[in-house]
Amino acid sequence: MNKESSVIETKSYYELTHTESIPNKALYEKFLNWVSGEFELYLQDKLHGLKIFYPGGFFYITETERSNNAVNFKITVRNKYRQKGIQVNNQVYDILDHILKLKRPSIS
Repeated sequence: MNKESSVIETKSYYELTHTESIPNKALYEKFLNWVSGEFELYLQDKLHGLKIFYPGGFFYITETERSNNAVNFKITVRNKYRQKGIQVNNQVYDILDHILKLKRPSIS
């Protein structure tokens, strides 16, 4: 997985940004679907990727480019409160980790 991360802190919000890569479009769509389901009680915008608004902030996942079959995308979490932003960020990453583990064949 290709990873780049940054954290921006201003007086009004905290922003965590990560660049990720996933092996194919089907897995990327499954990831978006699972994230959407995890946050189904919050307002969602699916026009360009996925943007979810929750109390104190929002996050969005957008595709940046495709190379071969791999999909490169950006996850940005913006929140008024640092701890809540980190918590939401971790929730999204738990889903990503789970999706990527599903892709790998299990060793029996």
